[in-house]
Amino acid sequence: MSQPNTTASADTATSVARLPLRGWALDLARRWNGGSYALFVLHGNIFDLFPLPEGDRLSYVPLKAFLSGRLFPERSCLLFYDISGGLSFGSAEMQRRFFEWLEVFDNVENTNFHQQGLPKGFLALAPLLTRFFLKVAEDDRQWKGVTLVVDFPEKLIPATEQAGASVEERINLVTFLKWASAPELARIDVGVLLVTETATELHADLLRNPHVAQIRIELPDADERQRFLQSGWAEKLADGRAFSEWSDFTPAELAQRTAGLNLLRLQHFVADAIRNGIRITAEHLAASKKRLIEEFCQGLVRFKDPKPGVTLDRVATHTAAKAKLRELAWLIKNNKTDVLERGVLLPGRVGVGKSFLVDCFASECGLPVMELGEFRSKWVGDTERQQAQILMTIRALGPVIVVVDEADAVFGSRDTDSGDSGVSSRVFAAFAAHIGDATLRGRELWVAMTSRPDLLAIDMKRQGRFGLCVPLFPAQGPDDVAELFTVVAKVKKIALADEITAYVREHLGSRPLTGSDIEAILTRSKERAVLAKRDDDVQLADIEEAVNSFIDPLDPDLLALQELAAVLACSDRRYLPPSYRDADRAVLMESFARLKLHAARR
Repeated sequence: MSQPNTTASADTATSVARLPLRGWALDLARRWNGGSYALFVLHGNIFDLFPLPEGDRLSYVPLKAFLSGRLFPERSCLLFYDISGGLSFGSAEMQRRFFEWLEVFDNVENTNFHQQGLPKGFLALAPLLTRFFLKVAEDDRQWKGVTLVVDFPEKLIPATEQAGASVEERINLVTFLKWASAPELARIDVGVLLVTETATELHADLLRNPHVAQIRIELPDADERQRFLQSGWAEKLADGRAFSEWSDFTPAELAQRTAGLNLLRLQHFVADAIRNGIRITAEHLAASKKRLIEEFCQGLVRFKDPKPGVTLDRVATHTAAKAKLRELAWLIKNNKTDVLERGVLLPGRVGVGKSFLVDCFASECGLPVMELGEFRSKWVGDTERQQAQILMTIRALGPVIVVVDEADAVFGSRDTDSGDSGVSSRVFAAFAAHIGDATLRGRELWVAMTSRPDLLAIDMKRQGRFGLCVPLFPAQGPDDVAELFTVVAKVKKIALADEITAYVREHLGSRPLTGSDIEAILTRSKERAVLAKRDDDVQLADIEEAVNSFIDPLDPDLLALQELAAVLACSDRRYLPPSYRDADRAVLMESFARLKLHAARR
């Protein structure tokens, strides 16, 4: 195949016209030039803006214009197709030449397409295109370079099971597979590009085919965002005012702080600020970035903002876990990311304070915290599409802490017999590949929380993924219980008299209480005081009444099962309380198996 425009040179103002291809565009050009593929799948950040040199400056255009003007500027024929608009052409001259060939075709086949117009449906159009491609193969001197770009191909060959696919979808799939493997197309300069946001929305048979090349368009990096901000459109929008007149940041600083945004959303953010007279400050940027990323991910992620002054000092007990997390926070703050873990697993029984511990850790680190929302869908292909969107955003956003609650349910499993047509196993495989990517060490720290680490696939618990497991436990004695009461009471603005503290140590000190248990006790005690017109004056009688009247609805055997699961998942005995530190592991596993069997029978 003849080469797309891959000119490379220094990225300066005087050589904008020779701006080198980077990233996905360079990958596409190289694989195209290799001549081994005739069909390519472009997926990912397809609805963005891309740099197109125009004289001594850069303009930013949609993907279709970028393909026409930058990658394939000298095509004899550049075709575009989607099921809504049918077939269109890169220029009027291309359309004229195609219809000249079409008139010859009509004379031979006794059809009348050149007068009636081309069929809009792909089923009727595909045989015509196949004949055109073969004609190009016979006379490649006249037709030097033909490219067909198909938008929204997932509407033609959706990711459905064979039994559920319509006849039309099956014919479309066979057409693409024949184009991909046709030796005539591989030999000459003819190629087909399928452009979709998520590759997994396409039929699996196409994606598995060795004749099909997949090219992922990632979100732009800091250099691309800086080049975009310096291309002149922002100053023009601001009526010639300098960057510093409407932004607290230089273009380089703003580019660094907008990780996770594509160029189109970055343009929207800057334009909204300029046109509404809002100066771009750190506060405005943080709020807008959070909103834009959540919009891009369609509610699939939620951001937790680090809270000033909130540190791990706010966490009672969990001494070993706090010490380890402080070490991780120090590594992050001092940019020692080459030794940073890829993932941290925090198991523990319900109510033990996993979420609060992570919030305090994130605030101490000062990093943005992204929490995964519900991305699974009942519609075919939606789950994988939404997962791919989340992972692409996380990859571009770093450094970031990614929090996964109920990790055993979110990550899925390798089991292919789950009755969901393999969705769970595909979700698991995508998470495992991403989290295990060593190149992302230091840019992403995944924190997984679960009360049942035994249900988490063993692949996830290996070193390089969630190899660091720091379990959390309820209070381990009177000192822990007293500390929890003191900390929670301070948050709830309750003063604990000495007699209350003595009662707590004597009557509650031996109980394995959690922060949520103690919060419930203090809340009920304060409620009793308020109803007695004493407001914040919580007395010993209020505490005694709250404790004596409380009925715990949680199954003690299930709580014991969750605690033993956390103990057995622990990666370092230093993180265990003394009661478990030197215990016989075989005995613990036997007890766990017995509790698990008992829970399964209930």
